[in-house]
Amino acid sequence: MSTDRLNLPQLQTRMMVNALRSVRVGGSVVYSTCTLSPTQNEMVVENPCALARTYYGIKAVERSLKKMENRLTNTGLFQFSADCRPGSLLLPTLLSNFEPTYVCKITRIG
Repeated sequence: MSTDRLNLPQLQTRMMVNALRSVRVGGSVVYSTCTLSPTQNEMVVENPCALARTYYGIKAVERSLKKMENRLTNTGLFQFSADCRPGSLLLPTLLSNFEPTYVCKITRIG
């Protein structure tokens, strides 16, 4: 595995911290990947939120995407992981020809 690939979670974490610093209070940041990796998904959401709080006094919360999950699941074409939190992980199925998709919405509240 290349060094660039191994360093990807650290780069993504820095980008998320900068995004949280840039967004106004009440604004949101949406983070999305095309991987099943918890290191690039959940951890890249949790770590920047903690770092932003510790170093910059930024408070941020995850917003529920349950409505989106329910609407897409009801079509019969999409399936979500029950184990993914924070965020939502759309799993590939035989009926749908796409990669896994992780998405999380973070809103700055302070």
